[in-house]
This record gives sequence, structure tokens and C-alpha cells, in this order.
Amino acid sequence: MKIKICGLTREEDVVLADSLGADLLGFIHAQRSPRHLELGDVAELSSIIPDEKAVLVIETSETAKIMEAIDETGIERIQLHSVSPEVAGRISRSLHEEGYNLELTLAIPPVSSYISGHEFQGISGLLLDSTSGGKTGGTGKIIAPSDALELLALIRGMDPSLRVTLAGGLTLEFVRKNMDYVSKFDCLDFNSGLETEPGLKDHEMMAELMNYIEGLPFRKGVIEEI
Repeated sequence: MKIKICGLTREEDVVLADSLGADLLGFIHAQRSPRHLELGDVAELSSIIPDEKAVLVIETSETAKIMEAIDETGIERIQLHSVSPEVAGRISRSLHEEGYNLELTLAIPPVSSYISGHEFQGISGLLLDSTSGGKTGGTGKIIAPSDALELLALIRGMDPSLRVTLAGGLTLEFVRKNMDYVSKFDCLDFNSGLETEPGLKDHEMMAELMNYIEGLPFRKGVIEEI
């Protein structure tokens, strides 16, 4: 199981998340988010960590905007929100045809009918996140475990190669109380549950989380290719 710390906006938070052993570090480029960063700021912050750890979180259906974001930041690991799998697949195909080494994770709502009604071609992973107003993510609300597990089973049955990330208001307390549940996922995505206010990560909470996670048996040898 991998750990992603998302919504990073400050250099000191990025440095600490990296040093603590977080596998993925997320930078949000989406105007509706209080953690929104301009692309130049994303490029500056991501330059201080290994390339393979950086994730650009973006919300757009326009291929050209994603190309621009990759060109400016150098990040080809994209987490895409609030678009259909068909749109995400089209974007992925277009970028690969243009020579980009894109790895695309699509955020999807916690609704089982969403899986059976779509195809996920060109998508490397799915991120389960709560929704608001038709937008995926940004709510800070934990998904009902029963809904997430139903989705997970459907995804595994459809395509076992898809990596599945659990997001939505996760905290260390929740993880401790629900380890049998959360350990079923390939990655856990933490954001608001590690903050004092939006975009400002609490260093003690980050350290406590990673110290706990690193002590778990299934973290041994986790720094393999993601």
C-alpha cells in the first residue's frame, strides 16, 4: 500500500513529506480548490522531489490544457477530476500519440453504477473520492466503507490491473480504527486530514501518520515502481 500526501502548497511541507517516506506528493491545479497552485509554483515545488513522486491534480476536459500543464511542470503523472472515463481515455490516447509518457489516474464518485456504465481504456488507476455539485474531490468527506468496498470489488472484477486509491477526508485515527478496510486499497490519499487549515500541513500529524504506516508489515519493500 502506497501513501499519497496531497494539496501541498509550501516548500517545508513538501520537504517533510518526501523525507518521511510518502510515495506520492500531490499538487493541485484547480481554481475551485483552496489549495490551488499556478503551474509555475507547481514546477518550483515539485523540482525538489524525485520526479516519480510528483502528481499533478487537475480538473479539465481539454487535452491542450493538460499538455500545457505537463510542459510547464514536467509532471506526467496526472490525477484527473470531474470528467467521464471516455473523456479521460480520449485525453490519454491523444497525449500518448503526441509522445507523452502519461500515467493517468481518474477520480470517480463512490457509485457502483458508474463502473458498469463506463469503460476505462487508457487509464492507469482510479481514485475513489466523494463528490459535491457534480465535482469529484474537495469535500473532505469520508466515503462510506460499504460503498467503497462494493466499488473496489467491481473494479477488481473488471480490470485487476487498475490501481485503486482511496481518498476523501482520511485521517490517521480513521486508518488506525479501520486497518482491515483501508489495507485493501493500493494507495491511501491524505489531504485535509493532515492540515491546520487548507494548504497548511501539520508537521506533527504528518510525522505521526508516516511513522505509523512505516511500522506496518505490508510497507516492507514498498519503494518499488508505482
